[in-house]
Amino acid sequence: MKTLKDKVVLVTGASRGIGRAIALSYAREGAQLIVSGRNHADLEALAEEIRGLDTACEVIPTDLREPEEVENLAERSQTAFGQVDILINNAGVGSWAPVSQLTLEQYNDMFNVNVRAVFLLTRAILPGMIARGMGHIINIASTSSRWTYPEGTVYCASKFAVLGFNEALAKEVRETGVSVTAICPGQVNTYLGDSGPEDWTEGMLEPEDVADVVIQVSTLPSRAIVTELVVWPRSEEF
Repeated sequence: MKTLKDKVVLVTGASRGIGRAIALSYAREGAQLIVSGRNHADLEALAEEIRGLDTACEVIPTDLREPEEVENLAERSQTAFGQVDILINNAGVGSWAPVSQLTLEQYNDMFNVNVRAVFLLTRAILPGMIARGMGHIINIASTSSRWTYPEGTVYCASKFAVLGFNEALAKEVRETGVSVTAICPGQVNTYLGDSGPEDWTEGMLEPEDVADVVIQVSTLPSRAIVTELVVWPRSEEF
């Protein structure tokens, strides 16, 4: 198994939920963290906790809806510790309603954060990984990347796009030493869009469950590649 000690990990959407759990899990493995999100106060609280684990952490508040801010995040991330070894494209937003009730603003919001930001950040970070002959890009997708349901038209479409991007990129960089993985969790007890834990049912995955899977994938021997991994709550039908 590969060690994560001193690896530089960039996590988007790190201020809460899955992203926060992922960042803390990497910190416990000795990795150096770059955490990004929109809530500066939450990011600083996370960074303080990470530094308490005796590892370094850089905070870069970012609104992934804005291409200029994504570019700034990529530039600052690559100068903070000299490189980015692992990129976690975790940030995501969602809105659910009959298609006739979804607005163009909601559509743009989901595709700008869930898809465009993944493309822009990956495009900026990937060349350095290829030049070093190593690196890992992990995209937090969803079971909504494979299975659809009513009132999830645009959200599902955005997550299908992430998985298509992931699959094609994994093939594109296969011979470079860079790994590309999509983690597709089922329902997770965390915030997404305007929903909160009080809106969900019992039996869901916890953010730490997803983080554990991310760490396992990150520490596989370099000869092994996992391109997609689906994680279901035991209570959810599949």
